[in-house]
Amino acid sequence: MIRRVRCRVDSVVDHGEHVFTVELAPESPVPPFKPGQFLHLTLDEYDPSRHWPESRVFSIASSPGKLNRIRILYSAIGPYSLRMERELREGSMVWIKLPYGEFVIDSSQDVVLVAGGTGISAYTAFLEGLRPDHSRRVMLVYGARNPELMIFRQMLLGLLTRVPTFNAVLFAERAPSEYGSAQCQLPGGRLRQQIGRIGIEGFWSLLQEPLNQIYYLSGPPQMLAALSSGLRERGLPSGNVRMDAWE
Repeated sequence: MIRRVRCRVDSVVDHGEHVFTVELAPESPVPPFKPGQFLHLTLDEYDPSRHWPESRVFSIASSPGKLNRIRILYSAIGPYSLRMERELREGSMVWIKLPYGEFVIDSSQDVVLVAGGTGISAYTAFLEGLRPDHSRRVMLVYGARNPELMIFRQMLLGLLTRVPTFNAVLFAERAPSEYGSAQCQLPGGRLRQQIGRIGIEGFWSLLQEPLNQIYYLSGPPQMLAALSSGLRERGLPSGNVRMDAWE
């Protein structure tokens, strides 16, 4: 059931390059949601007797088990998100309505989760819920402009120590000097770091039975188009690709 909930902004973290994490404290109960679902957020006051104000959609980046805090991640690149950058401050009031969406990861399958930039927020709730005994393989392919914008990097490193079936490939368009080469493989082989934009050739050979994986894609439209086309060219069935398209 969709609910409209007034929230206080508990914190705003500026990660640089106009990328922000926002923590919201709901004033009333939030309905249950599934990892991968999204919400609508409006900066304007909502009057139940009138239509819902102008808003934008954001993946719910927090755990379904912690309904007293709702987390979103956004990049200020359009008129509304730039307004969010100007107006959202600790103590600000906003409205959200949720949950929406069917971009829900099937945990009974081997999956490849591909995230460009803030597209990682579509996966964080699922990843935070992974248990050490998770039996299916999970590969995260995560790209950002630079390593400092890989906001959930510490969470990923923790998963690598706790969940044996979890692997990650990180792409950074601008890499720190200590990388030193086009590819750097860390001990154990379950985390690889590469310089450049996300490309299928950077992770395809690392997969066991790549044509039998389910691929989830979340990020900018150009990235989704290029990757989905590349996967089809490699013979992947169309039903094995699921996209969380956003502008």
